[in-house]
Amino acid sequence: MRTKKLLPLAVIFACLGVVAGLITVRLFHAQKPTAGLKIETTPPSLVFVNNVQVGRTPIDQMFNPGETTIKLIPESTSLDLSAYQTKIQLTDKVYTVIRREFGFPETQSSGETITLIPQSGKTASLSVITSDPDAASVMIDNEPQGFSPLAIDNITPSDHQIEISAPGYQTRVFSAKAISGYQLSVNVKLAAKKLVIPSIPPILVSETPAATPSASATPSASIKPSPSPKATPAITKPYVKISSTPTGFLRVRTGPSKNADEVGQVKPGENYPLMDSVSGWYQIKVAFPATSSGWISADYAQAFK
Repeated sequence: MRTKKLLPLAVIFACLGVVAGLITVRLFHAQKPTAGLKIETTPPSLVFVNNVQVGRTPIDQMFNPGETTIKLIPESTSLDLSAYQTKIQLTDKVYTVIRREFGFPETQSSGETITLIPQSGKTASLSVITSDPDAASVMIDNEPQGFSPLAIDNITPSDHQIEISAPGYQTRVFSAKAISGYQLSVNVKLAAKKLVIPSIPPILVSETPAATPSASATPSASIKPSPSPKATPAITKPYVKISSTPTGFLRVRTGPSKNADEVGQVKPGENYPLMDSVSGWYQIKVAFPATSSGWISADYAQAFK
């Protein structure tokens, strides 16, 4: 008799277990990531999504839709490259693509972020924003469209070639696909063109001041001087002599720091007047178009005071 009374209770608990299992399965599927993210960088970089490291580029993974913080830390042993961080909106059932080419200084970096944003209606649209510079020329399929920020309400749902350019910047060209019912959103950064600085001839160093002609000495018209090398401007102490470098040149910067902007380059064997010095750095007198002085690393220069 007891067995017959307990049997219905066992059936009830079994049914409850099945229901709980179905709810758990449904919650699991509801939380399954549905937004795609592709990231490509040069050089390879560590990838952090919402402050959690998820891998190393290139990556192609799924995440939960919504506002997401992306941080890329480039792996480079030769250059001090800055990390890149941005916030993006990951869209359900849509792939967001981030491309980044790191440069030094940061003005030499470039890239684009491409995604699709749902919109009402069945047409496809395009939005182009440039973070640097803020007004750049936009061409779609080799046809000029205007300047960024640019919005095109109706664009053919297909693959398009997008070209972004601006004076003083390197042109960037890439492809993106417009889809009906979505806005194709593109955010682009252009790399500034590198300045071409003419090389400066080295200055010969004279340990003693050049002799001054006697006031009483007068040239003789009957005496023809023998040929001699063309005189080169002399330099007196203090001065620095550029030592050998791994790259064959030494960067001249606006300040005594490797993070300061580069204003030019000098070559091993050349000599320059020494103006000032701080720990690990020398300030030298130069003749670049944009400045008359700059800082060099003391690791690749010898000072004569």
